Amino acid sequence: MLNKLLIFHDFFLPSNKGGGPVQSLKNLIEAIIHQTEIYVITSAYDLNDTKPYENIKLNGWNKISIENKEVHIWYADKTIIYSDYLKNIKAIQPNCVFFNCIYSVNFFILPLLFKRWLFNKETKLIISPRGVLQEGSLAIKAFKKNLFLLILKSISLLRNCNWHASSTEEEIAIQKRFGKKNTITVLGNTPKKPFEKETASLKKNGTLRLIHLSLIAPIKNIHTLLQSLLACKEVITVDIYGSIKDEEYWLSCQAILKELPINVNVYYKGDLENNKVQQTIAEYDALILLTKGENFGHVLFECLSVGRPIITSYFTPWNNLEKIGIGWNVNIDTKTSITTLLEELCCKTNTDWNENCNNALRYAQNYYDKLNTLDLYSKMFFK
Repeated sequence: MLNKLLIFHDFFLPSNKGGGPVQSLKNLIEAIIHQTEIYVITSAYDLNDTKPYENIKLNGWNKISIENKEVHIWYADKTIIYSDYLKNIKAIQPNCVFFNCIYSVNFFILPLLFKRWLFNKETKLIISPRGVLQEGSLAIKAFKKNLFLLILKSISLLRNCNWHASSTEEEIAIQKRFGKKNTITVLGNTPKKPFEKETASLKKNGTLRLIHLSLIAPIKNIHTLLQSLLACKEVITVDIYGSIKDEEYWLSCQAILKELPINVNVYYKGDLENNKVQQTIAEYDALILLTKGENFGHVLFECLSVGRPIITSYFTPWNNLEKIGIGWNVNIDTKTSITTLLEELCCKTNTDWNENCNNALRYAQNYYDKLNTLDLYSKMFFK
């Protein structure tokens, strides 16, 4: 009999706006589904949407196919009846429950409040913060978040729960907030498979075509990127993809767009479907993400996976990029350093750039080949 894994998260397929965790969960499911029965409980709405996904059953079980295997998904509507909701959770009787949304009432707080009734004593409960405990994330709406985490720590809700950290930095963050006695498993997120062959870059000397792909929110730091472009004298194009999570923040970014010099062009392209991400990135010279904090940074790996270098901050697991020859880390506290770097990259020749591209693809392929996702995650979930 297959082990049962129950996953809670605010967003899941067909979400295009839920960010890296959605892709991470999909990739994880693809790796373990042939040995595991998967149940996912999630919202019926994508980020900031007022209408539910099309062609789904609300407040009930749906079935989708991943790797030619069925995944059971419950899409919770705003009209959810909590007694029915809890009864359906109880009926699953999973071997392991995997929480991926600390700030969620329906998909974290409520199941934990009723955990003694919903789950057996043998059921393993695992919490994955997905980057929300990093300092960069906590600095946004700091008072509200710190108060919530303090209350969460002071009550018995997390008793007998284990933790999943996708990096040693996240492990430290968990220990800082909830104590060093917790059982924490450090396992990296599961990325998309890299391209098998190189796609040559068409970069031209004196120009730079960049893609920025992320949610539009303060932590992604588009504001700083745009401010650094004000002083650029080289020809630079930046295409921005992603859902607008914070309207007020985006309005402040738009104000900067009006001040950009004539040699700098920035365009907002809207959302990008997950299945088009890799191919779209391959059309650019590089990806830029001056983030204030990433748990993993799926889009950064996806850029490397198609043979394109990345430009990012030091607040991700992807550091020492220039030394490895796959990109550049930059100090996001100094806008002049960002401007200087971008102008230097504009002047790189196509030959030099393609060397970085080749390095990026080889690095991504080696990283992916060394993963042992099925065994490592199966051990965390069921042993």
